[in-house]
Amino acid sequence: MKITYLSVMEQERKNQFKNGLYDYVTVTMAYDTSKIEGSTLTLSDTQSLYERNLVPTGGHSVDDIIESKNHFELVSFMLDTMEEPFTERLIKEFHQMLKKGTTDEKRYGVGRYKGIPNIAGNQKVAQPYEVPELMEGLLEKYNLLPSVDLEDILSFHHQFELIHPFQDGNGRVGRIIMLRESLRNDVTPFIISSERREEYINGLKKFSDDSSILMKEATLQQEVFRDIAEPFIQHYKKEATFKRDNSHDR
Repeated sequence: MKITYLSVMEQERKNQFKNGLYDYVTVTMAYDTSKIEGSTLTLSDTQSLYERNLVPTGGHSVDDIIESKNHFELVSFMLDTMEEPFTERLIKEFHQMLKKGTTDEKRYGVGRYKGIPNIAGNQKVAQPYEVPELMEGLLEKYNLLPSVDLEDILSFHHQFELIHPFQDGNGRVGRIIMLRESLRNDVTPFIISSERREEYINGLKKFSDDSSILMKEATLQQEVFRDIAEPFIQHYKKEATFKRDNSHDR
């Protein structure tokens, strides 16, 4: 069996292994992706919420806490559905899981496309009536690719954010999709750091004219992920080799 980032995360989750790669991805992803959107939770708050269901510091909105807890579940759900086809239904389920129990659920509904025009910063995005056709076309084109590499994943992300299909939560859904597709296609995953928010947003804005800006950011974060993950990969490779060698001795 080939040892991959995905196989390590799945094994750790199954065995409820603490403080490993799965926990790192779950906490770091929830923190950074939420911080990019303005969450007030610190990394230590997020870690404590994950491990002890407790936020040590005050002054946080209830939605920030709920969405962070939802994101922990979302990472697990992403792994549960890794073998499912990449469809609009799955993307809507990601959104529903992220936003359940928030004020947006009562205000707009969750797990369904937007019904009111919105905007991404100063970026014009698709109108509500355009979303179904655009999403169908985006997924059809992506799913027909013979193989998927980093640039394909970033291109999908850029187009998804230009469509901005949901009333809110588009960035977080878009980034969990990037994580899923990296793991699924054996591309080194990356978690966009909240400290690199401006560079990431700039890369998205300029992607059509110069994809190298966002590629550079993703590659930078791939290096961070690779450094964190390498000890776990090596451990499970040694473990697999030991089991294989011992089985031959029987």
